[in-house]
Amino acid sequence: MTAFSKREKEAKVDRLAWEHMYARGQFLREPIHGEMTNIAKRLETRGVKRVLDLGCGSGRHTVFLAKMGFDVFGLDLAPTGLSETIQQLAEAGLTAHVTLSDIQRLPYDDGFFDAIISVQVIHHNRIRDIEETISEMWRVLKPGGLVWVTVPVPQGHPTKRGVEVEPRTFVPLEGFEKGLPHHLFSGEELRTVFQDFGILDLHVHKDRHYSLIAEKLSE
Repeated sequence: MTAFSKREKEAKVDRLAWEHMYARGQFLREPIHGEMTNIAKRLETRGVKRVLDLGCGSGRHTVFLAKMGFDVFGLDLAPTGLSETIQQLAEAGLTAHVTLSDIQRLPYDDGFFDAIISVQVIHHNRIRDIEETISEMWRVLKPGGLVWVTVPVPQGHPTKRGVEVEPRTFVPLEGFEKGLPHHLFSGEELRTVFQDFGILDLHVHKDRHYSLIAEKLSE
């Protein structure tokens, strides 16, 4: 099996894992992240208009940002999650741009977004794919644009009991996230993979998430 075909197979497994979770009713109608309100205010202060919700899932943050008046683009690889997003938007009388796509190859022009948010998403991959995603985030973000990303803090994370498929990347063998990779970042590694951005803040949220805010430096 070639490296390319292996990666395509891994990507298909990941897509099916997410779709099965949403189809079983998991991660639907969840509350927004505890920092989302403050992040939205920060975006407003910066004059942000167009926002990408990268890995929007069932739409909790896409809907919230649309209510705040942002021009929101929600992207995810799970059709059921996107259907839920569209339903919630319709119920609220809101609109947003919803796209089915992997996060490693974003279907947007260079410098298209003023800001990108990605809540508990990018760590669900192997490190090479995470680095591709971050490169794509850089590409589609305007110079001076903001990015907000959260990922789990590794201490005591349950997936550590799974199979370690590469350093710090674990795949659980059971449970509702069975088969879905989790890369467990240290704070230092998180700074390293976002080294092309200017990091404005990195802290641990009370829910045991790393919360990173950065901006795209002028090219």
